[in-house]
Amino acid sequence: MKSTIKFLGVLVSVLTTVASVAQDNVKPLLDGSKGIAAEHPEDRGIDGHPDVVFSESFDDDIGSVKGRWESVANESELSLSSDTPLARNGSKSLLVTHVGGQSTGAHLYQRLDGGFEKLHYRFYVKFDRDCAPIHHFFHVGGYHPSTGWPQGGAGSRPRGDERFTTGVEPFGELWRWDYYSYWMEMRGSPPRGQCWGNSFIHDPAAAVTKGRWQCLELMMKTNDTGKSNGEMALWLDGKLLSHLRRGAPAGKWVFDKFLPGQGGEGVRWDDDRGGREQLTFPESGEPFEGFQWRSDDELKLNFVWLLCYITKSPRGHVSKIWFDDIVVAKSYIGPIESNLPTKN
Repeated sequence: MKSTIKFLGVLVSVLTTVASVAQDNVKPLLDGSKGIAAEHPEDRGIDGHPDVVFSESFDDDIGSVKGRWESVANESELSLSSDTPLARNGSKSLLVTHVGGQSTGAHLYQRLDGGFEKLHYRFYVKFDRDCAPIHHFFHVGGYHPSTGWPQGGAGSRPRGDERFTTGVEPFGELWRWDYYSYWMEMRGSPPRGQCWGNSFIHDPAAAVTKGRWQCLELMMKTNDTGKSNGEMALWLDGKLLSHLRRGAPAGKWVFDKFLPGQGGEGVRWDDDRGGREQLTFPESGEPFEGFQWRSDDELKLNFVWLLCYITKSPRGHVSKIWFDDIVVAKSYIGPIESNLPTKN
């Protein structure tokens, strides 16, 4: 009898642990969390924090700034500016100046030595009110093997052992923040099932505000091999916009777009049939399946790529984008801590 009671007790304990793990798996990240920035008012000394793996404040001459990045494209479009987020300590930001018809924009790219299983990426950005639509923007992810330059792969699904990427994008003429993700289980789209970056937010509240500094922070967490337990999250000015993980949020797929909070009729591209397959989701949607970013543990988060790729700008039209205070860390960073407001 005692052994039976003991067994039942152990069983209850195991089931409670399993339930707790399952609950933690879908537990959302919280707004207002104090991160690394709270320990370093105005970002003073934040580059020395043990969790920080890369930082760039642009408080130097332009030659030194370019020298700190492994790959620099269209250097003539890069300069330094005195326009900065007022909450921070420095006096300079990076200004990207694009002229329509002259190029498709500039970039800075840097590898992160060793690779990581989970990272947070924070940056500040400001768009001029006359800025042309952005085609592609701030990208992160992993390459195996790592390279000193950004790789291609547009329109094709990664195999799982060579690359995965996510962009934080203002989505062209929509001027609305969303993800732009490539991974081994990404969705395809008509007319041939080609794979362009998948998006997940589609919320008018995630608006880009031109003429004002905004703080973006992206979190990416890799999966265990063979499991879809990878995650991704995005904050805007310290407010959580999205947290995608196994089990949440609920929504539906329409080709390469996941629509949180929606159910009903959906559709996917069936690679085997070479055509579309209609789907019916519950009214409240189905729980998100999580990310299998990779099939090989050697593929890790190992680069940051700041780019302004502009392809729809009238000839001669000038677009300006400012960047500042990039921090990459192993834990949540948060906006710059200061009693001063963010500058318009």
